[in-house]
Amino acid sequence: MRKSFRFELMAIKLCVCALALAPTLLFAGKAIIVPSSEAQTIALAFIKARAGDTVLVENGIYRENIFVEAGVILKARHKQKAILDGKGKGTVVTLGRNSAVDGFVIRNGTIGVFSKNANNSIINCRIENNWQTGIICVRHLPRIEDNLLVFNRASGIQGWDVRSTGDAIKHNTIAFNENHGVAIGGKSSVIIENNIIAFNERFPYKILPEAEKVKMTNNNFYQNLWQPTALPSGNFSYDPKFAAPRSGMNFKSRGNLACPECPKDQIPGVRTQ
Repeated sequence: MRKSFRFELMAIKLCVCALALAPTLLFAGKAIIVPSSEAQTIALAFIKARAGDTVLVENGIYRENIFVEAGVILKARHKQKAILDGKGKGTVVTLGRNSAVDGFVIRNGTIGVFSKNANNSIINCRIENNWQTGIICVRHLPRIEDNLLVFNRASGIQGWDVRSTGDAIKHNTIAFNENHGVAIGGKSSVIIENNIIAFNERFPYKILPEAEKVKMTNNNFYQNLWQPTALPSGNFSYDPKFAAPRSGMNFKSRGNLACPECPKDQIPGVRTQ
């Protein structure tokens, strides 16, 4: 009995440590710190990573184009303090199957993040100033949640031939992109909810006829250049009152955000900045 108790206590301690390091996405394997004696670059960390591991990145600028190996989490230790810079070309982050990217600034690539596999996640990131689209997904839609997708030179999110069922784009701020906010094609039933989609230079959303099962609820579509005259039922249009989007990348709302029609616990946009 004592031996069993010791093993249970050890398991509890390991779980607590995992929660402290990764409050959003939990990992079952080991953490590989970048930079460290084990891995000076993110690319070197992925040579050593195995499914279930987390590559945990310290603050700084990393000029790398990264492929996240299957089953691995790429996580910034401090939210949006680690910057992945694509050096002006290529895709900055490509996700393998069952992988995730969490908490980075992702910028200056052709595409910010590319995903074509099932069970991927893109969360807590600021994806900005890419030469084309912020996120491109093919066939399978990743979990896209609590991101800022801003100032990209094409759309914020582009989905090609998406066949996902019940996957969601939630609590993102998608603004000031030079094409659409969100564009989805494919026979899917994607859920788009609780997002702020504002000030984009074409449509806030472009849903191809084949994607007629896409559901949009509780989104704020505001002053996109080609704003629809009638929004889908259950969506809104009001000024998000961003504090300093151009001068300081500050997309917090100035003062109280008035949205009398919104459910009190479901204000659109990124939940924590």
